[in-house]
Amino acid sequence: MTIERGKTPLLVVDDDRAIRKLIERIATRAGFDVDGARDGEEAIQLLGKKEYELVIVDLMMPRVSGYELVQHIALLDPRPAVIVATAMMNGDVATLDDSLVRRVIRKPFDIDAVATLLVDTARQIAEQRALLKTAPPDAAALPVIVDVPKKPVKEPRADRPPEEEKDEKEATDGQ
Repeated sequence: MTIERGKTPLLVVDDDRAIRKLIERIATRAGFDVDGARDGEEAIQLLGKKEYELVIVDLMMPRVSGYELVQHIALLDPRPAVIVATAMMNGDVATLDDSLVRRVIRKPFDIDAVATLLVDTARQIAEQRALLKTAPPDAAALPVIVDVPKKPVKEPRADRPPEEEKDEKEATDGQ
């Protein structure tokens, strides 16, 4: 599975060289433009020089942790999608803000599953950006309009008690 159009820029951040190189190789074969960083500090430098669509972040790293890096990424505009790669348990990952982290890859991971996940995520990002480009500039400020089928409303009649109105309404609703 590969990316069909221009290469999507992706940054892999992991202090474990073997894992970083493996993810870089998987992403390169899947058609991404890949850079690697050995820790959060190096990643912040690269993020200042180039716009990335995706950043894969290990949480436990020296100098600047993955948690701190995710918080830094949250301030970027445009903000790349973040995929966390970790061996940590669910409770540790749950402390991350869901609005910042798109997916979580559990270590050890399946190579084919990682490639599929990267391509699917890149495709979703491209679709979202295409929708934003075609929407009017102030579309976010527009209210959502829902077309609700209209049902004739009977006005209550003054010459009938409310119980008869209710019985008649129930009879017509059942049809």
